[in-house]
Amino acid sequence: MRLFLPPLAAFLFLLLAVSAAAPVPAAAQDPDPLAYIAIGDSLAFGIGVPEPSRQGYVALAYDSLKNSDRYRDRSLDLLNLAIPGATSSDLLLEGGQLDVAIAEIKRRSEENAVEIISVNIGGNDLLGLAAATSPCLSDPSADPCLDLLGQTLGTLQTNLHTVLQRLREAAPAAGIFVLNLYNPFSGTGDIREGLADLGVQPFTGVVGAVVADESLGVKLGNVFQLFRGRGGQWIAGDGLHPNEQGHQVLAEVLLATIDSREPQIPAELLEVTPAPVPDGGDLPELPDPDNSDGIPVWVLAAVIPIAFAAGAVIAGGYFVARGRA
Repeated sequence: MRLFLPPLAAFLFLLLAVSAAAPVPAAAQDPDPLAYIAIGDSLAFGIGVPEPSRQGYVALAYDSLKNSDRYRDRSLDLLNLAIPGATSSDLLLEGGQLDVAIAEIKRRSEENAVEIISVNIGGNDLLGLAAATSPCLSDPSADPCLDLLGQTLGTLQTNLHTVLQRLREAAPAAGIFVLNLYNPFSGTGDIREGLADLGVQPFTGVVGAVVADESLGVKLGNVFQLFRGRGGQWIAGDGLHPNEQGHQVLAEVLLATIDSREPQIPAELLEVTPAPVPDGGDLPELPDPDNSDGIPVWVLAAVIPIAFAAGAVIAGGYFVARGRA
């Protein structure tokens, strides 16, 4: 006698067989993380705090970014290429920070592109002003010193513009952000305070003038003004690099620049009133990027009075003390 499966049982058996043979769809994969690249010198590296990779301003800004609404689900990679002692010329060396950054940009696709690039460079460019063979050591007001000063600022201007231009060409859609410098002696009453101001200001003005080139699409974070009068509060024990509070301030300046807003310094970092600073410490007016006279920025800076030349030498000495920081 032949046995027949009941119709319902046969249907269920067939359905089970088909289901077992059907391919199982792959689980949806999380999108590849986007990226943040930092290049620069000891400030971007994080010198001045016990754990630069965790407490430096680049690390602090990165932590804030990756936990923001934009990156919380998407995730964000960090590639900090900063090297203590780097100059603007070092960035352009073959195989240097710029080459590595551009290679990383090209390696990534649009789906996991480099979205943020920060640049913090230039302090070590002043070293030549205080080198053993520098004419500024013997007479900071003489033409040889002023010529060297002009060359230094001119080199910075050219190098920084080249770095930013190449980054922009490699990453047309990325946000590129540059931080300027501060005077670590500001508000300390140190004999070098006023003179360092006079040296750092035009230097910072050159950086600002480069960033003012609209074709680069770069934003400037102004560190100089926030640190005025706070050298005794936000500078590390070495007297030169930011301490933990200082790096927190730098991180907030960077984040504010990324967000196109004013920095919001935590109240606990502002509890101490800034110390008095010498007069004349405001940043100079930035040269007009559309200057029809075509006068290079470094020429404008080089004709600043003798007091500036003296300040530049002191500032140069400050960076020597940093050990090519």
